[in-house]
Amino acid sequence: MQFVFLAAYRVLGISQNPDSPDLELFLGSNPTTRVLITSDLDRHWLILDRHAALGTMMLEGMFGTPQADKFEERLEQEIQAVRKRKPPGPGIGGVLIIEIKGESSAVVGDQSTEKDDFVVCFDAYDKEALRAQLQNRISAIVAALRIASDGKYDLERIGDGSYLLSSEGKVIHSFSPKMGNPTLYVSRQMGDEAVLRVREDINLLLKEDKLNTVMKLFAHSLDRGTDPFRSFVSAWAALEIFIEKVFPLYEKRLLAELAKVHASPALTQYLNRAREIMNGKYSLADKFTIISVFLNPTADSKDISRFRHIKKIRNNLFHGDDLAESSL
Repeated sequence: MQFVFLAAYRVLGISQNPDSPDLELFLGSNPTTRVLITSDLDRHWLILDRHAALGTMMLEGMFGTPQADKFEERLEQEIQAVRKRKPPGPGIGGVLIIEIKGESSAVVGDQSTEKDDFVVCFDAYDKEALRAQLQNRISAIVAALRIASDGKYDLERIGDGSYLLSSEGKVIHSFSPKMGNPTLYVSRQMGDEAVLRVREDINLLLKEDKLNTVMKLFAHSLDRGTDPFRSFVSAWAALEIFIEKVFPLYEKRLLAELAKVHASPALTQYLNRAREIMNGKYSLADKFTIISVFLNPTADSKDISRFRHIKKIRNNLFHGDDLAESSL
């Protein structure tokens, strides 16, 4: 038995023409993970749309009736109704699809109904536990897309859902996806260089499990369905945790670079003493400045000033000051 988990995000900033083939960004294993940009959400969401339609039919008492011909007809009508209730398609925009497959210990109980190409059952597996299990992986992928774009892409969560595949490849339905709200954006096509960077960043972040909390908070802040206050708080928390986690590495690197200026035991001793004295005394802005020297050598004083400005907004916010949403 296998599970298939799908997550979809509208990417504001990428254009994907309706007649263009899907653009594969990443293909990995353990578990099998495929990431792509598409303009055809319906094609990838077909099984989850059908599941939502089946749920509606069960609520209305239409499921399991002996009129098989009427059932298929009604199912198709409900699928179309589900699609009409979705947010409008992205036009020439792009939708990020994350597909994850893996082995499942799910058990289909006696209370199940089998049709020609699918099975409907209840409580075969814990879908919330599966979602939680995969959240770090999804967050890393979403964060990688944002980072690789240098902030040019915004994301709006459309929904997620999962289903099972039997050993014979038959779909086993278990729950309905949740859909979000529509929006519009001016977009551009992704170039080969952008695709390559997204692929590299996904690979990098999926391997770095020490930053799971940072990626979760950052991904949450990127969802345009999140209100500005929560988005700001999540983004700031992600940045602060990231700084605290990586600063010791870059402090050590800075001292090593300074020691190369003049190879002298006395200078090495002085730098080690300076490190001891400064232990615990660096401000968050100091740490950000040192890290930025190595992560972005072309950064200028404006980046430092911007960080200090954002930190001031954070302080005012946490002290209960009134702030306009536009400032967050």
